[in-house]
Amino acid sequence: MVFWASILAGGLFAWLAIRIGFYEIWAMLFNIVISIYMAIFLTPVIVNVIPAAGDTSYGTALTLAATATGTFLILFGISYVFLTGQFSISFPKIFDIVCAGLLGFLAGALVFSFAALIITAAPISQNSFVSKLGFNPQSQRSNISYICWWCDLVDMIASSPDRQTTSEQTIDGLLSSAQSQLQDGTGEQNEPNQPAVLHAVRTGAHLTAFARAGSARACLAGVARWRAASHGKA
Repeated sequence: MVFWASILAGGLFAWLAIRIGFYEIWAMLFNIVISIYMAIFLTPVIVNVIPAAGDTSYGTALTLAATATGTFLILFGISYVFLTGQFSISFPKIFDIVCAGLLGFLAGALVFSFAALIITAAPISQNSFVSKLGFNPQSQRSNISYICWWCDLVDMIASSPDRQTTSEQTIDGLLSSAQSQLQDGTGEQNEPNQPAVLHAVRTGAHLTAFARAGSARACLAGVARWRAASHGKA
């Protein structure tokens, strides 16, 4: 299901790319790739530096989405001001149709793969229906591989040679962190409120003792009335 949805997203972006042209879709694809790259590698840093970003079960998913969206908007504004908004480069018609459509298809598949990754990192992926649609770590391996392919291309230029962590390891770490956050949240919800439990136990004990004392007093009062009635008859 997720695979065919990514194909559909790629087709929609291919149609858009043919409409806007090769130059514009190339700039858009570049912005998308850099935005996703920044989101994947900055999310662990943001969660460590700002603990509030990872306190909730939606922390990883929201940080991924916010980082990618913010980076894309910044890059889109820069590219529009200095490139696409200032210059218009014309290409042959066949080049605009074929190459622009190909880049659009790649961009659409990448955007949907990243969106599927965010859904997989969110608690909604634990729903049985959502999981059956393919939004689970096992079914997302092809989408993750596609995202890692683009990230590795950026790594060839931007990463330092001393870095040992790959993009696939980073994504797996993000999904593991999201799963641990979800389990922690579920444990907190299922854990009983200890002070409330102790108060209830103590209150129950007091009520039981009070009830027993009341029953004893009632019995003594009945015996006293019976003896008084016996003496009166005598």
